[in-house]
Amino acid sequence: MADDAAAPVEPAGFDVIVLATGTAARTGKVCGLTLAERGRRVAVRAGATRVVVVDDGHGGRGLAAWARDGGRDVLVLRASDQVVHFPLVDAVRGGGARVAVTAEGDYAGAIWVPAAEAGEVAAALEADPVDGDAAVAARWRADGHATEHVPGPIARHRAVTRDERRAATAMLFELVHKKDQDGWLSKYLFRPVAYPITRAFLPTFITPNLVTLMVAVLALTGCAIAAGASYEAAVVGSLLQHVAGYFDCTDGEIARLRHEGSKMGQWYDTLADEATTVGYLAGIGYHVYQRHPGTWYQPYVGWSIPVGLVGTAVTIYVIYYYLIKVARSGNSQDYPVEKGGKLEPLAQLLHRDFIGLASLILAIANLTEVAYALLWLGAVVSAFILVPQHVKLRRDLAAGRVVPKPKPA
Repeated sequence: MADDAAAPVEPAGFDVIVLATGTAARTGKVCGLTLAERGRRVAVRAGATRVVVVDDGHGGRGLAAWARDGGRDVLVLRASDQVVHFPLVDAVRGGGARVAVTAEGDYAGAIWVPAAEAGEVAAALEADPVDGDAAVAARWRADGHATEHVPGPIARHRAVTRDERRAATAMLFELVHKKDQDGWLSKYLFRPVAYPITRAFLPTFITPNLVTLMVAVLALTGCAIAAGASYEAAVVGSLLQHVAGYFDCTDGEIARLRHEGSKMGQWYDTLADEATTVGYLAGIGYHVYQRHPGTWYQPYVGWSIPVGLVGTAVTIYVIYYYLIKVARSGNSQDYPVEKGGKLEPLAQLLHRDFIGLASLILAIANLTEVAYALLWLGAVVSAFILVPQHVKLRRDLAAGRVVPKPKPA
């Protein structure tokens, strides 16, 4: 028992030294973050156990002792003159390669240091926090240590001058757009309109969750107004929930651009979207019900509203059962829809972006009955299509034919 108690505990994870000296790292901002803060956030989100930022104020003091005390491998990440991104970390993480280089063979700004050498390398950085990493990289490459090429500008982008920072901003916006999930309406209307909104929010205190709250309030207010009996109520309510769709693009973009995303925030955003879908179906349905008082079909309109809501609830249940049990995701777009399959057109038509725009156009044309009928049919048909898929999924899970993704740590 004594021997067991005395056994050393192996340290987990890795530490990161972010080099962020010079004016560019301190004052040059890209998407609302300085180069120093962006490097720190990349390190944290990459899974670092400890992070120390060496800037003009720190100057590398005590760096060697800090590295030795950790007893872990150390990643040295250069953020003094460049925007760093996760592929730069991935190029050397794990110790397979020690030095990240560009396609041209130049040092790219990342070194993986084994724990046994962490104190020695940190001492070199302590002595020269500006170029000590480049000197270590050059020595190691001369000694034949393995190197790894980084995948172009998505790993790092120089950001010393204003033009370089503009180019880095454009690159990051390209990276965060969900091109593989966005429909054509998102790509060609909502994303372009949302772009200046995101740019305006990035340097402010506004967080992604605050944007989501703004979207929810705006959209649900629109749903409540749309429930009114007048033409004007339907138009104003539909306009508000449509405008909310542009702001809905910005919360995820801010989260990814400023590295502020979280699982809770993802679910918060998704649930706000679903609440808007349910609210608008109920609101526009009640609007149609009020527009036809005393007609023989008014009661049928009234009864159709809870039926449509049940269809929507079933659809939401099926999708989120898959997301929670299989995909381990809070993004409804992760529900599998086969490209070119029969469900793909329906998925595009039921996307919030399309619903918002089509409903607004129909409300302006005074055709809210058509808008409600299409929403109702979409909810009911989706439920009938997805329920058999859900039954099959549960059978496949029980039989082991579908393997859920591992739960995140």
